[in-house]
Amino acid sequence: MVRATNWVGDAIMSLPAIEALRIRFPDTEIVVVAKPPVAELYLNHPALLRLMTFDPDGEHRGRRGFRIFLEALRAERFDAAVLLQHAFHAAWIAWRARIPVRVGYQTQGRGPLLTHPVVLPSAGQLGHESSEYLELLFRAGLLDERPAPLRRVQLVVTKKEKRWGAEALKALGLDGPRYFVGLNPGASYGPAKRWPVDRFAALGDRLVGALGADVLVFGSKAERPLAEAVARAMRHTPVVLAGTTTLRQWMTLTERCRLVVANDSGPMHLAAAVGVPVVAIFGSTDEQRTGPLSPWARVVRHPVPCSPCGLRECPIDLRCMNEVAVDEVHCTALELVADYESAAERPA
Repeated sequence: MVRATNWVGDAIMSLPAIEALRIRFPDTEIVVVAKPPVAELYLNHPALLRLMTFDPDGEHRGRRGFRIFLEALRAERFDAAVLLQHAFHAAWIAWRARIPVRVGYQTQGRGPLLTHPVVLPSAGQLGHESSEYLELLFRAGLLDERPAPLRRVQLVVTKKEKRWGAEALKALGLDGPRYFVGLNPGASYGPAKRWPVDRFAALGDRLVGALGADVLVFGSKAERPLAEAVARAMRHTPVVLAGTTTLRQWMTLTERCRLVVANDSGPMHLAAAVGVPVVAIFGSTDEQRTGPLSPWARVVRHPVPCSPCGLRECPIDLRCMNEVAVDEVHCTALELVADYESAAERPA
């Protein structure tokens, strides 16, 4: 059993660890346990036998629901649990499920529940956050060699999903040759990670003019008002998709884009993982730790003394984001697109 993380970005960055387990143990049945917000990321993944969804807000709510889930885990008779999630509850579930080998970082006081507790390295030791999951496997003795730092994480959109994406855009009146640009103005961690709405809107208008683009504004259901605010502030009319798609549908439509501009967020990692050129806007967080893993990603930030702070909300004036100008993001985007399209035209 592999217990997945709960955030989209973390789940994407942990995929190489699951792939490493498959390579190390080619004949082992690997089952991922994930909550609904991230579960779809693992569908059709070749490293997995199957996916089990843990839904504490739905069918596994309360004591009765949890007992049903626990009984399902026990019925699997897992030999081992690898806990990519750091929470105490993840270790407690594995212990209650009577899984004999339980591997995880020694966080939140859960060490006594683990048979193979591993000390969590400091951020300075790890570098990029994606190394955290592979390092767990190495330090627990599940990998013979420490893996090299990752340069890329990949997600694959299936042929069936590509067909769905084409039909979905056609239904929106967006069939035929189009130049799609995706904007992701949200960041579920908190407003300190969000570039201002008016700047996303101004950027969208400029990209329409410079690229002849159709702008798609993405986001979760909770971010729908934010996406609509961007749309209202634009002179051109974008298509607001926030809150209308599942996670894999979001991934599929993102893959149709020729450029994505996003804050440090799950959608930023999603776009990078499907191979789309990404401009990522950073403020309160550290791009060395959580930046997009892709050769076709560029980060725009303005260093200020109080950043990176890692706070959900800025206690002062959000200067790290407010000092990022539309001109700078626009120029970075056009340079990235030119580099990407030039590389695509070169013979292999």
